[in-house]
Amino acid sequence: MAYLALYRAWRPRRFAEVVGQEKTVTALRNAVREGKLSHAYLFSGPRGTGKTSIAKIIAKAVNCENLSEGEPCNQCSSCQDINNGNFMDVIEIDAASNRGIDEIRDLREKVRVLPAQGKNKVYIIDEVHMLTTEAFNALLKTIEEPPDAVIFILATTESHKIPATIRSRCQVFNFRRLTTAEIMERLSDVAANDGIMLEPEALLLLARRANGGMRDALSMLDQIYSYKGNNEISKQDVLEVMGLVDDAFMAQLIAAVLSQDTPAIIEILGTAFSQGKEAQQLAREAAMFLRDFLLYLVAGKEADLVVAGEESQAFFEQEKGQTNMQNLLRALRIMMDTADKLRFSEGQKYLLEIAFMEIATLFSEEKSAQPSFLEEKKPKKKVSPRAKASSNEAQDALWNKILAAVKEKKIPTHALLVQGKLLGIKDDTVYIAYKKGYKFHKERMEERGNREILGQALKETMGRDMESQFIFLDDDQYNDIIVKKALEFFGEELVEIKD
Repeated sequence: MAYLALYRAWRPRRFAEVVGQEKTVTALRNAVREGKLSHAYLFSGPRGTGKTSIAKIIAKAVNCENLSEGEPCNQCSSCQDINNGNFMDVIEIDAASNRGIDEIRDLREKVRVLPAQGKNKVYIIDEVHMLTTEAFNALLKTIEEPPDAVIFILATTESHKIPATIRSRCQVFNFRRLTTAEIMERLSDVAANDGIMLEPEALLLLARRANGGMRDALSMLDQIYSYKGNNEISKQDVLEVMGLVDDAFMAQLIAAVLSQDTPAIIEILGTAFSQGKEAQQLAREAAMFLRDFLLYLVAGKEADLVVAGEESQAFFEQEKGQTNMQNLLRALRIMMDTADKLRFSEGQKYLLEIAFMEIATLFSEEKSAQPSFLEEKKPKKKVSPRAKASSNEAQDALWNKILAAVKEKKIPTHALLVQGKLLGIKDDTVYIAYKKGYKFHKERMEERGNREILGQALKETMGRDMESQFIFLDDDQYNDIIVKKALEFFGEELVEIKD
């Protein structure tokens, strides 16, 4: 027999096995027991919280030959066929791939056909919010007045996209995220049954990172179990397989941010990149850590923390009297925006570094006490005003030479490049910034042909092969932050950005 994934093997088969949805389960089980099931239901809530599982339990209950107290027996032929996916009268439809009006018209025609195998036909339409407006309109009348012995169960993760006309014709049940304790208890049962030895810290980490979804928790456990090849799973195994960083690392990074220690920020991020961590994952981890920090300031030790362990909580306790909540909220928004931008960015490393620099400027420069989580602070490079002015003049001249060389080769490329500014040069990479309103110019310059022309001009001007990196400055505030912090990163090679 083929291997069955844990989340499938441990899918609830009775109402009593469902975790964390007590009110919904009680209402539906009573409706089944008393024969008062509605003709249409709308299940909404986060992924992996039991929507499809409960829909299948209802399908078994209305077709079960030995129903007991509202619970299906899971022994009769109907229950077993539904569990195996072989029951003709339970139709599962993925609205993401069957979202058009033609598919719904086909459904309307088949609805009229009497049940072929059981007592009732059950249509389970998953991700129903993906249906087109025309498809919703076609479905409306059928849901309102379905034939006898037909039940519709609609499931969605985005209930706000469901038309009010559909919602009003359904009984709506909202599924909540599971708590960390509920997920831990279930994972412990699964691990014990399958002979998996989970370290307590590994169990806690899995439960927190599941973000309230039991399916995600079981999928992560399955992935790590396959990776290990044995039955012992440690916290370090979870971190390695899932590409995560531990809370001690994140506490150290945020401590550097709060202290505005830019060299330490760059060094800590560099260490993470050298270990193979992805920029987008680091941004998501940082966002969750900042979220935990914010909740800790509000609720203290009673807060439901996602990633923060004991070391991080000690850090929160140390910093709670010195950290401005409004700045922390702004920092969280910046990091969430950065995580979203990183999906489409080529220079992920530099975008993440800049985001942390921007966050660092939100906090007071007068803070002198260095958190105990950091190693000894490295002295910052000091640059005199005269040196900065000299450097800027030199790079202004260099930038003009580069522009002239590009213009000789291709005037359209020069027209795109001239709207940017030379931000700095580090190693063999030239960093060029574009301000708000010049997104088109930046994107065209990133095309292969324009990059090659710029590369030729850079080689002629500087005497060696150079790479180019383009940075988009979202607004004036971002521009100011770049100017403040890039000096510490680039040193005397910084060119000041002027309006």
